[in-house]
Amino acid sequence: MSELLSPAGSMEALTAAVQNGADAVYFGARLFNARRGADNFDGDGLERAVSYCHARGVRAHVTLNTLVREDETAALEREIAEIAAAGADAVIVQDLGVAARVRRLAPQLSLHASTQMAVHNRQGVEYLRGHGFDRAVLAREMPLSEIEKCAGLGVELEAFCHGALCVSCSGQCLFSSLVGGRSGNRGMCAQPCRLPYRLGEKRGYLLSPRDLMLLDDLRDMERAGVVSFKIEGRLKRPEYVAVVTAIYRRALDGEAVSEADREALLQIFNRGGFSRGYLRGMNDAALMYSQRPNHMGVLVGENGVLRRDVDAEDALVERAGGEERPVKLQGRAGTRVAVRGKIYRLTDARQMRLARESYAQERRTVALTARLTLRVGEKMRLRVSDGSREFEAAGESTQAASSRPLDPARVRAQVGKTGGTPYVFAQINLDADETAFAAAAQLNALRREALEGLTALRLAAMRPRAQAGSASTGAEDAPLSRPETDTIRLIARSDRPEILLEALQNGADEIVFDPCDLRRGALDEALRALAGHPFALALPAVANADVLEGVRAWARTVGGQLTAVYAANVAHLGMDWGVEVRGDFALNLFNARAVAETGLMRYMPSLELTARQAAELPGEKELLFWGRAPLMRLRHCPLRAAQDLSGPHDACRRCDRSATPLDGLALIDRRGAAFPLRRVASDGGCVVEVLNSVPHWLLPKRARLCACSGWVLLLRAGEPAGEIVRACRAALAGGEIGPALPENLQTTSGHSFRGVD
Repeated sequence: MSELLSPAGSMEALTAAVQNGADAVYFGARLFNARRGADNFDGDGLERAVSYCHARGVRAHVTLNTLVREDETAALEREIAEIAAAGADAVIVQDLGVAARVRRLAPQLSLHASTQMAVHNRQGVEYLRGHGFDRAVLAREMPLSEIEKCAGLGVELEAFCHGALCVSCSGQCLFSSLVGGRSGNRGMCAQPCRLPYRLGEKRGYLLSPRDLMLLDDLRDMERAGVVSFKIEGRLKRPEYVAVVTAIYRRALDGEAVSEADREALLQIFNRGGFSRGYLRGMNDAALMYSQRPNHMGVLVGENGVLRRDVDAEDALVERAGGEERPVKLQGRAGTRVAVRGKIYRLTDARQMRLARESYAQERRTVALTARLTLRVGEKMRLRVSDGSREFEAAGESTQAASSRPLDPARVRAQVGKTGGTPYVFAQINLDADETAFAAAAQLNALRREALEGLTALRLAAMRPRAQAGSASTGAEDAPLSRPETDTIRLIARSDRPEILLEALQNGADEIVFDPCDLRRGALDEALRALAGHPFALALPAVANADVLEGVRAWARTVGGQLTAVYAANVAHLGMDWGVEVRGDFALNLFNARAVAETGLMRYMPSLELTARQAAELPGEKELLFWGRAPLMRLRHCPLRAAQDLSGPHDACRRCDRSATPLDGLALIDRRGAAFPLRRVASDGGCVVEVLNSVPHWLLPKRARLCACSGWVLLLRAGEPAGEIVRACRAALAGGEIGPALPENLQTTSGHSFRGVD
């Protein structure tokens, strides 16, 4: 039986989810969750939330899905202890270091890999299986064909079925962080994707996707191996949770999806309608909606005529000439009104009222049977059972009635008053003397004690228990060595072989090939261009299973010319590359335990760490010293979307033939900042990187950096590669540094000297 997993950003939303049929609810604890703007739960609130779920047979999943700094370890461990003490069923994590601590401190908790971990192929799921994970929350960019390849590997598959889509590949967005100082990986995303941009002549909300709606695809997803269907929306109001949960509950139960259901989903929230995301093979134009980034509402009138019934309490707006103004109207469909523009209903008062009513009363009931014993001179006894567990409460001694005989109907009615609990009595058997007397207060106390006792048994039965051998994979106890490095190596990285060769000529110690075309012919051509020079290979952060296996197969043919690979995703860590594996910054290594989990001794720390925070990490660290960092990795093509081009994304070869390919174009924000686009082509379609508008440049502040073993220069076409390398070489040699960059070029030191929220 598939699980319906609903969001809860507050206790009211949690109640809405449970009462409308969720099998499980996910919500955040106090600190380390990716929706820090939600109310979230801590202390008694956390325990109350879990108990509310468990008393109704609903599982509770708690999010610990942010990156955690080294100095936050104590707070993290307290939070893990709180979650375990509350009896939660599972935790959802992004950070490998957090996962290690959960395994050690609370092995009874099921471990789920957050979508922020960017698991998007078979190899990633296989890595999770070997590192104690029970479930993978798959990246939202996966088509059905890729999901199928991840099934049957010993890890449960969870997939989103409804709600907002991040335009960037899951866990691979630094836009809010590097541009705005608020990290999505730390639960504080400022959503720059919902702002307007310009690409060529096209203007609008070019990075804002429609929300996901997969009502018609649930059965196919089940057949592909999905066991849990996740609704996005921990920042949404409780009424949204109620409406969406109820509709998906009915769909999973086999009921036909009606037009009224679709209308209700549109009304509660939509961004220009819905899309099926990437599930059926992505269509760029269908994915995006460039006209507005927020709730579209539902069209209820135009040209002075109402098309639908409208209530006076509905929230309505008129849209005309690119402007929007609120209006107040009331009337039946067909009524003529004075408003001439298009009228949209943002909030349906009746829908909201019915949604609130859906969770105002207890609907998630548990049927009980009971046996009440009233024998004069003996203690009153009430035994209750839910069919699996039973509890007997004993009360005061039963007294003889002074006048009227026992009224069985009155006694049963009094015992059956279970308001405020999930219980209803299907049957109450009475074993009593005719002369027995029981006051209402006595029966109430007896019922309360019996139900509390049964609830305790039910909660204990749902509380997860640690299993022998599940506590650790061994990495928790691995020594965290901190080798000292006296020599800093100059590492040039580029997708252009000619730039790498130029870097070598100007003093680079090592070169890293970062391919922009993963097709075999292009890789072979690059290998010939490198002319026998040893090089490391930067692996693609986003690639489907077949593409990634193709890269591995090619790498194994290179022989001794290949010196190392840079892993950018957990999928890479579990594969045999035949050479040294180093860590790319896309791995988001944020703390010492995460580094230990990977087993890497040479790596790039997360770009969201300050120099001081990076200094606390073990191993040989390489720093991004120069270059435009990728802010987003897009699985769709923004150019095709902006030009409303239809057809499947992975069949497009437009850039191969075009005189004006995507490379070289830039997204321009409202302040005029230009964010260059870089295409990474493959047989499975393109991944498009949105690069920072300004490059990292740490040379002027090198004295304040942490000790490291390498300076990484991320060199792109059109940049003064030779001058940059020579300036860094001179700095390492202690000589005079010439002007490497144009005087008017803006640069950034990223988060090296400023923290991130």
